[in-house]
Amino acid sequence: MPVQTAYSSRAAAAYEGMLAFEEPSLTVSRLVETPAGIGFGKPAFQGACDEGIAAQGATFRGVTLADRNVAPRNGGDLFAQGDTAPVMIRGAVWVVVAGAVAAGNPAFLTPAGAFTAAASGNVPIPNALFDSSAAPGGLARLRLN
Repeated sequence: MPVQTAYSSRAAAAYEGMLAFEEPSLTVSRLVETPAGIGFGKPAFQGACDEGIAAQGATFRGVTLADRNVAPRNGGDLFAQGDTAPVMIRGAVWVVVAGAVAAGNPAFLTPAGAFTAAASGNVPIPNALFDSSAAPGGLARLRLN
C-alpha cells in the first residue's frame, strides 16, 4: 500500500470560489435557475423562486462556493441549471477581480457581474470589502459581512 512521504511546505494556492478561512461563516443552499448555470466564485442574485438564484439580477444574494462534488459537466466548475449551489452570505471567499483591489477597499459589481473596487458605474455590494490585494484578473479574498 503506497504511503505519502513527500509534503509541500506551503498550502495549496487559492482558487475561485474557495472558502478563504475556517472561521464562522454562513452559507445557504439555493437552486440555480440560470439556463447556462453559475460558475464557482461568482455573484448570485435572487432568482424567480424564493430559494432560487440567478447569474444576473437586481438583488445580490451572495457568492457561490466551489464544490468538488459537482457533476463534471461543463468542465466541473459550474453549477448547472437545477443544481443546488452553496451560496456564502457571510464570511470570506476567493474571487477573481476585474481591476486592481487593495485590502480594505469596498466591493462593487460591474454590469457584467465582475468583482471590482471601482465605484464608478458599478453597483456596491452591501457590507462587503476586499480582505486582500490583487492585480486585475487575480484572486482576492472578498469578505461578506
